[in-house]
Amino acid sequence: MPVIKIMKWDLERLLGKVLSVDEILDYLPRIKCEVDNIGEEGEIEYEATHDRPDLYSVEGVARNLRSLLGLGENKYQLIDEGLKAYNLGVPGRPYIALAVVRDLDLDDEAVKQIMQLQEKLHTTYCRRRRKASIGVYDLDKVKPPLYYELADPNTKFIPLDESREMTLKEILTNTEKGREYGYIIANWEKYPILRDSKGTILSMPPVINSEDTRVTIETRNVVIDATGIDPKTVIDMVTIMAYNIAERSRGKKIVFVETIMPDNSILKAPREKGVTIELIPNNVNEVLGTNLDTKQIVVFLKKFDYQVPSNHEGHLVVVAPPYRVDIKSWIDVVEDIAMAYGYDMIGSTAYDLPKATHPGRVHPLEFISITLRKILVGMGFIEVVNYMMSNPQVQLEIFGIEDELITVANPKMEKFTSLRRWLVPGLLEVINANKEKEVEIKIFEIGDVAIPDKSTETGARIERRLGIAVSHRKATLTDGLAIVTTLMERLGLSPRYEKGIISGLLPQRTAKIYVDNTEVGYVGEIHPKILLRIGYDKPVVVSEIVLNKLLMVLRE
Repeated sequence: MPVIKIMKWDLERLLGKVLSVDEILDYLPRIKCEVDNIGEEGEIEYEATHDRPDLYSVEGVARNLRSLLGLGENKYQLIDEGLKAYNLGVPGRPYIALAVVRDLDLDDEAVKQIMQLQEKLHTTYCRRRRKASIGVYDLDKVKPPLYYELADPNTKFIPLDESREMTLKEILTNTEKGREYGYIIANWEKYPILRDSKGTILSMPPVINSEDTRVTIETRNVVIDATGIDPKTVIDMVTIMAYNIAERSRGKKIVFVETIMPDNSILKAPREKGVTIELIPNNVNEVLGTNLDTKQIVVFLKKFDYQVPSNHEGHLVVVAPPYRVDIKSWIDVVEDIAMAYGYDMIGSTAYDLPKATHPGRVHPLEFISITLRKILVGMGFIEVVNYMMSNPQVQLEIFGIEDELITVANPKMEKFTSLRRWLVPGLLEVINANKEKEVEIKIFEIGDVAIPDKSTETGARIERRLGIAVSHRKATLTDGLAIVTTLMERLGLSPRYEKGIISGLLPQRTAKIYVDNTEVGYVGEIHPKILLRIGYDKPVVVSEIVLNKLLMVLRE
């Protein structure tokens, strides 16, 4: 999670309340900020969760605490001044969104927090500027409208923190930011720039801003831009930046900007309101184990700045704050209600629940997982634990599989964009990563997979599986059959094997595993072309067993 640094006195002036150390340690975790340290000079270090980028600077923390503690409402003046910008066409990064914040009162700490918010967004949601990049400029130093376009590599301006003009080409190699982020556009024939109507260049996205438009403590009005490959992301970034910076505005004045796209469509920012969600109080109480009435739920919603335009008994319509990009469904709203109510209060209600009718016991699926784990460790295997999240390239493309995965709507990393549907790819990654360290590798993993299944209510079927992998110079299907047979016999079962076909495995050396006429898994050798594709030079034998099916057989 990103580590954020703020000053206690700065938080207090924005909040309008002096806070003790104990109060900080109590309040910040209530809004998902885990305090790491409070220094002698009043510097607070905390970790903000990835799903709350609006808390990546002190302004977002102050806004959230203001509502949570009942210190006042968070109201903003959203103004339409008819401001426009023009996207003249940048195919590699085709989207730009902008907004303006007026009447700012800045000092060194305020500027520092704006820059921190920008950079933390860059490293997380913007994927180190590959997906999007953000710029903040002194509006009074430019003349609107602004233009986003491609420019000749010999075009010149003074990059941020430099004292001389450089060509766009020089910036990529002669500046620190150019060396760090220039690779994103290095192969382009022309480079993207943002300029005003006089020709003043504000920035070279996604690399660096201009020294001429730097934000200082003298700045009173700023224009914010985000450029990137996805329209939602650039609007999200501009919206978070605008609302957080507006906490430094005397009238909290935010001005819309309409960007005219090359096809004459309009991209307007910032967002005026968040998603609208229907909420049923009974569902809230069922999830939290509470007995809250509708009025209480509305009170808790307002502690997290939700609007409630429709309130009928048994049914609420709620609108999330515009800067809350993490709200996707009603269950996200329930989480905020829980935090507003207080997890400590929810826990206390457990004393009023009916008494248990039987002692706690291990779930059968966990019991068989524990049993298999002990058996395999006793057979000399090492357990590995991979992430349940993966991506299509690892799960499907390497093995030549054309199928579906359960995808993530808002992935934070390119490596984790979907849920895994089998364990073998992860085991193969572990083996390949350790190919120089071990002559023989014997590993296993017990974990869940998610398989697309339209017949289920959620569209996914979750299975607990055991994955086994063995690799050495003479590994063959015989090794796999011996391991699986031993494992089954230790459970008191008699396996039967039939020739089978599994994508990515050698057809002549693959068998499906049956127990009492129920197919419970497979065992086989990884196809040599797959091993060649990943650069591995020893044979690999794998097996994957569905523990849900094995458990059903054991129960019969």
